[in-house]
Amino acid sequence: MDQLFQKIDPSNLATTIASGDKRGKSSSMTIKESNNSTEEQEQTKRLKLSPSFSPDSKNQYKGWTVPHDGFLLPTIQFKTNKDFTSSSSSSSSSITPQDFFQNYINQRRPVVINGIPSDLHHILKWTDNEYLISKAGNESVMVEERKSSNDSFGQGNEVSMSFDEFVKLVQEGDDRHYLTTQDVQANEDGRPDLMASFMKVLQDDFPLRPHLMGHLIPQNINLWMGNNNNTKAQPEGEKDHGTSSGLHHDYHDNLYIVLRGKKKFRLYGPNDTELMYTRGKLAMVHPNGRINYEGEMTTAYGADWKADSAARASRAKDEAEKKLLEAEEAVREGKAGAQEMLERAEAMMEDAMEALIDAEVDSGDDECDDDDGEEDDGDGEDDDDEEDDESDIDFGGGNQVNTEEEDEDEVDKGTCREPRLVDKTVKNPNNFSIVDPSLLVDNDQELQEKYPLLQQAKSAFCEVQAGQMLYLPASWFHEVRSFGCEGGHLAVNYWFHPPDASDFERPYSSDFWPNDYRERFM
Repeated sequence: MDQLFQKIDPSNLATTIASGDKRGKSSSMTIKESNNSTEEQEQTKRLKLSPSFSPDSKNQYKGWTVPHDGFLLPTIQFKTNKDFTSSSSSSSSSITPQDFFQNYINQRRPVVINGIPSDLHHILKWTDNEYLISKAGNESVMVEERKSSNDSFGQGNEVSMSFDEFVKLVQEGDDRHYLTTQDVQANEDGRPDLMASFMKVLQDDFPLRPHLMGHLIPQNINLWMGNNNNTKAQPEGEKDHGTSSGLHHDYHDNLYIVLRGKKKFRLYGPNDTELMYTRGKLAMVHPNGRINYEGEMTTAYGADWKADSAARASRAKDEAEKKLLEAEEAVREGKAGAQEMLERAEAMMEDAMEALIDAEVDSGDDECDDDDGEEDDGDGEDDDDEEDDESDIDFGGGNQVNTEEEDEDEVDKGTCREPRLVDKTVKNPNNFSIVDPSLLVDNDQELQEKYPLLQQAKSAFCEVQAGQMLYLPASWFHEVRSFGCEGGHLAVNYWFHPPDASDFERPYSSDFWPNDYRERFM
């Protein structure tokens, strides 16, 4: 199979910063036979370059693309009768984490997975609301609120309440409130945690890194819960269209696990970014699909360039110190060539310190400039404040906001400002489309009139039922419609930093995220 990503020499990167490892087990899987076209099957064997790709193009996406409009995603089936711990299988149709990486993650190809692997089975207890309340009922949560049942979520309007108060609303049939991603505090180093305190009280029930996802580094873990009016009787002749998330993309790879109710996804590939009417002004689409907007430039694996530079400079200084100590010891022992070793080590240390100072100065210029006019006026809603939030990233390179699948605000480091929350909701996020989601349902004429470019994009669809999962690569546009049941619809998701290399063992071109995760969680 052709490889999507080429290895990148870390020395050629302008560089970055990071996140995760408690490993579980994964079931064997078999591919369910699909009735999609021969063209689609052919794409499982080779990559199809985006028609818009060129060396000078903003859109350099090189992953899998939707073969035709209205395409139905295939489903792969877990084999529950297999030994989850076995690394081999007699069945030629089984798929390992390595296979999953090569066939889907590396291809940047979304897929529905029928079944939940064994290392995630404990989250099935969460389908009992009373169990969740017993574990986390007193925890404070931020809940999205919409004005009416006809509005979509993802507008950045939140209210605070206890988790048991929220569950009570859901059980009473309320459909104006939705539990999505929670605000996450950064530590004293400016590094965001993997989850909010609400999720931490549930942490005994899930692994930090599902085995299926191989060596991807987690960025955030969340619980999604809400209701919609399809639990009520619909007027005669009216269809229930579910609760819409709004059309948007996220910045990280997503493993989305439905525990109750169902989700219907409308998808568009990163190759169609220019047709999506995003609020943000597109700067570029990386080959792995990671989207950058103007003022939000990151590496392909989603880290801020300056933060990565600082991390690389720090590692180079540590290595130079080690070499210098070894050379000094060699001189004391009178070893042959020791003086030359010392001179090389001193030169290495000088270069490392110069790079470290440069990185710190660059970071300080952004964070401590008294003349940048970025003072908060306190209302929390004006456009200038939002732009500040989305441009001075240190950790995560996120630019995210509260969406159906993902949020990530930025963290300031240093002495100039107090560290802020990450995963913090902002108004009118760049990664959302201005397309009215109500027009995506049975309203082709008005959609064509108002948003003609969208009609040129190729859509894909899937339905994810309780007991199924969706793997969705970073920056795939999607509109999600949630359909509830008694107790409300419920899902869990993991976000992972998007890989940009083709090696299963080393899916990132830099050690930035793996090093950060090891330092914090292993």
